[in-house]
Amino acid sequence: MMEALAPMNDVLQERWSQVLAHTDYEKCERARGEDLNLKGIEWLLTAVRHPERKQPLFHVAGSKGKGTVAHFLERGLRMMGKKTMLYTSPHLSDWRERICINGEPASDDIWARSLESVLRFVTPSCTFFDIMTAAACVTSEQVSTASVYETGLGGRFDSTNAMIGKNVCVVTSIELEHTDVLGNDILQIAREKAAIFKEGATCWSGLPLLHPAQPILEEAAAKVGQVLRKPSFRPLAPDFPHPQEHMWNNYVLAMEILEDHFQKCGKYDSAEQGPFAVPGTELSIPGHYEERFTPDGRLVIFDTAHSADSLRALLQSFEQDFCFENCGVVFALRDDKDPEVLARQLADVIAEAFPGKTKWFTAPAGNHPRSADPKKLAPLFNATPLDKPEFPSGPDVLLVTGSTYLVGALRPLTTPLPDSRR
Repeated sequence: MMEALAPMNDVLQERWSQVLAHTDYEKCERARGEDLNLKGIEWLLTAVRHPERKQPLFHVAGSKGKGTVAHFLERGLRMMGKKTMLYTSPHLSDWRERICINGEPASDDIWARSLESVLRFVTPSCTFFDIMTAAACVTSEQVSTASVYETGLGGRFDSTNAMIGKNVCVVTSIELEHTDVLGNDILQIAREKAAIFKEGATCWSGLPLLHPAQPILEEAAAKVGQVLRKPSFRPLAPDFPHPQEHMWNNYVLAMEILEDHFQKCGKYDSAEQGPFAVPGTELSIPGHYEERFTPDGRLVIFDTAHSADSLRALLQSFEQDFCFENCGVVFALRDDKDPEVLARQLADVIAEAFPGKTKWFTAPAGNHPRSADPKKLAPLFNATPLDKPEFPSGPDVLLVTGSTYLVGALRPLTTPLPDSRR
């Protein structure tokens, strides 16, 4: 379970200051008409000789579930004896969490060496995410025998899409999101995400069979000479530690990807070894229905759900698990979300699941410069606005959700449950 990291050493602090001098699109708006391209990251990966191509590479995109599938893939690879490098974004509480080696954040020394290898080639056109992605690729060559990369935004022009030598590409889901960059409709967004499919890589879809974007993914896979693969139905395992159905679907997708991959490598025989399965105790993910204690001893659930569907499933699970408790929801959004639309989409589940007994609070999305104003969100969710991220007094059980940055701000203030189920 990922906990607070020690302060950076001086060498890494210097490298980090150099990285921060470059444009970070996670913290500023990217204009619709901007000339999006991969020139910066392509230059960096060419300069460091594409180290990512030297080992099995799993590339994950999607509107939601991509981080979860990436984590589950990494756990499965580790279970099969691989030394893993997992690259995810954004981080929860510390940027060093973005590169994990065998489930733990990379050390300061590894980070410093990787960044030094990349920074010597950086040009003004290279972005923050270009540099971080190139550093992850350099790290993979140094420390791992298999690597998993989560896209940052979209697919076609995401820095991770400049990587070569992919073995597996997967799109977990398609929803309307980041329309200012990806396009105004589902099909357009699907084309952007399906652009990660590459020749020679097995292509997977986590979409429901009747999803309108499924034909777009099938067409994209066919263009690179692949038949799009889809996971089969598997009944929910009784010991699976996540209550939401979509988490189980993400798990099945990841496990079938690994079954297929290792069968092709001749290292897995489902007839002899049975269904691929990672032990339940290895499936907890920070910020995914994660139970912890507040400083005053109350139970708090952290979950980074931020889309209408994932929030709906989360709120239903929270109500089911704590229906007899005095509950509170601490909620935040970034300003690129439409809070009025989201409030309408969730109105029924909020009314049905929490009939007047759960208090809602709106908070800033951590210290993110593009946080939505809690005072403007409050009337839409019948909530009390908070001036800063905090655990409000009153409720005995709290759910913190809506923004990765809110979860990242409050999680370090808490402690894990000694006998946590998740």
